[in-house]
Amino acid sequence: MSRYARGASLLLWVTCLGSVLSAGESRFAHTGSRSQYVHWIDLYDANQRRIDPTDPKAAPYSPSRTCGRCHDYEAMSRGHHFNAILDSASPGRPGEPWIWTDTRTGTQIPLSYRRWPGTYDPREVGISNWDFVLKFGRHLPGGGPGTPPTPADGPSAKPAPSGEAPAEGEGNEPAGAPSAPGRWKLSGKLDIDCMVCHSNDRQYSMEVWSKQIEDQNFAWAPTAASGLGFVDGKVSGLPDDFDPAKTEENARHKLPTTTYATGRVNNEKKVFFDVVRRPNDNACYYCHSHQQVGPAAAPEWIGDEDVHLKAGLTCADCHRNDLEHHTVRGYEGEVHPTGQSVAALSCRGCHMEGEDAGRLGAPLPKHAGLPPLHFEKLSCTACHSGSSPTEQASAVLTAMAHGLGLPSHDYSENMVPGVVEPVLKRDGQMLYPYRMTWPAFWGSLYEGQLKPLAPEEVQTALRNTLRVRRGQTLKETLLDVKLTKDEKLAVLGESRAGVAEAELTEEEKAKLAERIGQKAREEFQTKLAKGLGELKGILKQPGAEPVYVAGGKAYRLAADDKPEVFEHEAAEPYAWKLAHDVRPARQSLGVGGCFDCHQTGAPIFEARVTAISPVLDDQLKTYAMYELAAFDKFKLDAWNQSFQGRTAFKWLGFASMTIVSLVLLWYAMRGLAGLASLGRKV
Repeated sequence: MSRYARGASLLLWVTCLGSVLSAGESRFAHTGSRSQYVHWIDLYDANQRRIDPTDPKAAPYSPSRTCGRCHDYEAMSRGHHFNAILDSASPGRPGEPWIWTDTRTGTQIPLSYRRWPGTYDPREVGISNWDFVLKFGRHLPGGGPGTPPTPADGPSAKPAPSGEAPAEGEGNEPAGAPSAPGRWKLSGKLDIDCMVCHSNDRQYSMEVWSKQIEDQNFAWAPTAASGLGFVDGKVSGLPDDFDPAKTEENARHKLPTTTYATGRVNNEKKVFFDVVRRPNDNACYYCHSHQQVGPAAAPEWIGDEDVHLKAGLTCADCHRNDLEHHTVRGYEGEVHPTGQSVAALSCRGCHMEGEDAGRLGAPLPKHAGLPPLHFEKLSCTACHSGSSPTEQASAVLTAMAHGLGLPSHDYSENMVPGVVEPVLKRDGQMLYPYRMTWPAFWGSLYEGQLKPLAPEEVQTALRNTLRVRRGQTLKETLLDVKLTKDEKLAVLGESRAGVAEAELTEEEKAKLAERIGQKAREEFQTKLAKGLGELKGILKQPGAEPVYVAGGKAYRLAADDKPEVFEHEAAEPYAWKLAHDVRPARQSLGVGGCFDCHQTGAPIFEARVTAISPVLDDQLKTYAMYELAAFDKFKLDAWNQSFQGRTAFKWLGFASMTIVSLVLLWYAMRGLAGLASLGRKV
């Protein structure tokens, strides 16, 4: 056959394939049924080789190569939970950021590859994909930043010899962000692990997943976390120049080994996966949990789940997705990438009047006595979601920010970063509840633009200046000061300065604590000035000025080389809307009547929101809720005052209407009587 004939045959085959696929078929098999498919499947490694689970030298399985044989892995990688790193992905409504914290330098930077206003793209502040995965991999489902940058010579197309590290994949690492190409070659890529969400057997352990990532065993994490096998060894213990091809059998340094659990392997060496099509709530909870903390927080066992879950719904009933895993977020005005209308999967679209309203038996709320104007000014979540407003916005921990879901001895209000809720703010003319955090970072100010410096560069530059003790935060180190004898003498006087601490009165202890706080703040100002001076040496932009941001304030060196506070938008808090947990109707805001909101001091307008800072500040910025919502205080007070006599005014109105009606009725009766008399005379 000539090359022209072969070319014509190939063209015909491609044309036929395109015709078949365009008719609604797919190269990926599917059952078309609502029943669950039983998954007894072969395992494949990152180099597309079939795995023998009984082989003691078996490689870890690769979800992209194993699941991807029947499911469109590339399409799924463009889904909402995995596509943030793609420039082509729509940012959507701003949501919760990843918050990079470093307690040694008082750093907490809100990050998002989606570049939401108020956040920073990790790659633009010197945080590589490698750094990001090690920091946040505990709550990543794989993919995205877990895919390493493409090496200069590209991954080998030849099958890897036995014992070689798993193949690399392609990534999205721009120039300027440091990377660790040598480590990627050892760790392998962190595939999207389908079983993070779709496992149905309760064996999947995110704690094991997190530990494998901590050990830099990226390619081994899916195998270990799913309970398919046991992984022995740590990539983190290997040197950068380690060469797996030159490793001897009993060498001290070698790649981790995998021992598969034989209980899930049949005679054909296929492995059983207990898969569920729609993820269980437990999988969602791992990344989307929150917990109130602080003195006013109720014990965890007192709280209730979202009212929808208690009614029998699941997260996936509303937060659905198509084959490409474009998960519906459920906010009003959401545009789904498929072009499909998802309006009925929002609060208002499901519960209020509409073409597709009432899905899954959603009740139509009565809102008896509520003026329609409220539906133009208040979101559903303002009254029904999150914790009820109190006099002070309270501290809250979230899974993404604080690692909820993993064992810890310290889930307290002192954990960084500081996050508070609820904060009622307006978006346009509509009021929404938010969670809020305050950025803190060492940065560079140039021509009005303030940008964080790379966290590791800052730590290296300021290690000897800040001198944070091992196991302590910067704030704890600052507070760990001792008073000299002379300082105690000045506070307590000569007769009491030498008294043992246990014998001091509460008033004397308070005086000493106040002096210690003052000394700690003075120490912070000293270290702040010195730190800003040290950072001048690492600023690459001529004319740039070192700055520190924390607690809603920005600090820089004044002409006398002492820190001064100045205003900058980069110091403003970052806030994101919250929607869960939804409270029952009887616990909603306004159920007690107009005075829930329309009276002086009502928390929805008058609650205080105090900035949380990772450093010492004796004058923390405090906001009133109406300030954050941009309400005019005079108009607000005038409107609220008008409600004070509203009940009496209503009764007076009813009484007046009754009297007027009786008078009109009396005259009507007289008129009818006159007409009747006139008729008799005629």
